[in-house]
Amino acid sequence: MKIIDIHIHGGLGVNFNTSNKEEIKKLLKELYDRGIVAICPTLVGDSTENLRKRFELFREIKDKQENNESRVIGLHLEGTFLNPDKPGIQDKNVFLTPTIDNFKKLTQDYEDIVKIVTLAPELDKNNELADYLESKNIRAHAGHTLSDNIGGASATTHHFNAMPQISHRGANLALDSLFDNDIYCEIIADEIHCSKNMLKLFFKTKKSEKIILVSDALPAAHAKDEIIFCGKKINSDGKDNKGTLAGSVLFLDEIIKKGISDNLISSQDANKYAFENPLKHLCLKEEEIGNLA
Repeated sequence: MKIIDIHIHGGLGVNFNTSNKEEIKKLLKELYDRGIVAICPTLVGDSTENLRKRFELFREIKDKQENNESRVIGLHLEGTFLNPDKPGIQDKNVFLTPTIDNFKKLTQDYEDIVKIVTLAPELDKNNELADYLESKNIRAHAGHTLSDNIGGASATTHHFNAMPQISHRGANLALDSLFDNDIYCEIIADEIHCSKNMLKLFFKTKKSEKIILVSDALPAAHAKDEIIFCGKKINSDGKDNKGTLAGSVLFLDEIIKKGISDNLISSQDANKYAFENPLKHLCLKEEEIGNLA
């Protein structure tokens, strides 16, 4: 099975926000061996200076990849443009208002390495940034938000998590996106971020062509040593010492195996959710992500 993970922060102790090229390439080889043939390395919020250094590093990695590495499609920026009242484990002090001007100031000459931007729709005035991103073939995802609607985004980030809970009254982002057949939904199906019954409801309700399985894997996934992520110590369960869930400690191939074993999805579903749908969402063809042997 070939897998694409569009939301992954690292693993084996490797942190996409801080690790060097050699460490990242080692992880890319491990992911490829697991069948994860392509990824969108996901960066949390950081200073503009540090993020630009990451942009430069990943552009270099992307341009000089080897055949036995998971292909870097482009970066997923899951920090910077979030709602400070829904930061998750991230540092809200580095967040910026989601505007076209702020995005251009951040990326400068590195816009080409960005493939996905998670933003809070309620802070994106008149959907200006989301519309700009989509016009540039950069997917805008709604996440870490208090919004009751999707805004100009084309997908949700880790559905149900870091957004208002499902409500039986009024407009609701988590609920309404399930029935919007134009919207893709990322889902972390590790049975920790979402309960087994909520996953059953999700897979039964959401149109299959719009489901994207992601890992949200942390540097703590299969790490041997203590991991610091977003300035906080992360325990083996993916939580910090206050109990905040930072992400998953499983890679996407493991989440898929668990989902199949627990009868949440079939292998055919997994191929659609973790390969075909990400390609369609990112408007890519198989040959564009390199050697898939």
